[in-house]
Amino acid sequence: MPTQVTKVDGTTEPYNEEKIRTSASRVGVPMALQGQMLESIRDRLYDGIKTNEIFQMIREFLKQSESPYLAMKYNLKDALSKLGPSGYPFEKYVSLLLTEVGYVTKINQTISGSCVTHEVDVLAEKDHIIYFIEAKFHKNQSQRTDVRVALYIKARYDDLKSAWISGETRSWIFTNTRFSTDAIKYAQCQNIRLTSWGYPKGEGIMDLIEHTGLHPITIVEDLSEGDKIRLLNAGIVTCKQLLNPSNHHLVSNDFVNNILPQLEQICQSQ
Repeated sequence: MPTQVTKVDGTTEPYNEEKIRTSASRVGVPMALQGQMLESIRDRLYDGIKTNEIFQMIREFLKQSESPYLAMKYNLKDALSKLGPSGYPFEKYVSLLLTEVGYVTKINQTISGSCVTHEVDVLAEKDHIIYFIEAKFHKNQSQRTDVRVALYIKARYDDLKSAWISGETRSWIFTNTRFSTDAIKYAQCQNIRLTSWGYPKGEGIMDLIEHTGLHPITIVEDLSEGDKIRLLNAGIVTCKQLLNPSNHHLVSNDFVNNILPQLEQICQSQ
């Protein structure tokens, strides 16, 4: 009987090496190195092992390889959950991702509806369509954005749309985790656009990051809380921003000498 793996949400599934190969290929791990990596995992498996434990084994292996920067890329989902504690850095991050793929964006907009005034996390425009975006940040990776959020966004959108006079509009929800089944059903019914970690397939946040190379600064596992807060307060939320020499004063000389070269490799690997 195959070894069972316990996922973040508590459910189990059989250990599948092909899924690991797929994720390894996605972050750029060479095929030869993938074989060695899988071999190093096999002897340490046990029934009920947690997904996070397997990922930690992978990161440990990659840190000792000739391409240690790849270990950071395996930290991506966790890195998104560390953009908090407030949701503001995530809003900034969503704005930069969309700007990179051709949207014109503004963050933290106060917009009047027919009845009340609303705070819109990100206002984005592309192809003559205005999107009112809710950037729903969760620190807990297993927490889903549920149908209540979609219901609220629909009500807010209706109020905004009824007072908007500048062309076609749509509502859009971004989350760093996942949507509940009911949230997806309701959004499809009400024409609310959704983007989560892996949704829609091929167009989720994970895919946007791979396409743009805009990895969050929190991908750096050794980033101290003090450095993180300092960077986020300065509006630095991506590794590409940090590579700009004008921002190097925000981190230590040790970070510049030892971590930045790895970040350069991550950005160039796209």
